Amino acid sequence: MNNSYMKILMLVFIAVSFAAQSADKKPMGLDFVNQQQATQKLNELRAMSTPELITTQAEYFRKMHQALIASGFSKEEALKIVIAMASSNK
Repeated sequence: MNNSYMKILMLVFIAVSFAAQSADKKPMGLDFVNQQQATQKLNELRAMSTPELITTQAEYFRKMHQALIASGFSKEEALKIVIAMASSNK
């Protein structure tokens, strides 16, 4: 065998080996992205559900409601505004 034939044979072997290794790996497609997003959302919800944060949010909305009433809004108007504020924070 001549030297150039050996080089070509070696390149073919390397290419086939690389292709076989690539085929064994699972592609990082939508399943991976979905799993990462689900994990992120779960961690976010856990952080948002701490007793301290829930208490702080409740106090904030109560104070906002009271301030709106003190500013001249009716109780019903103040409640609607606070509900809209709470809904937009999600």
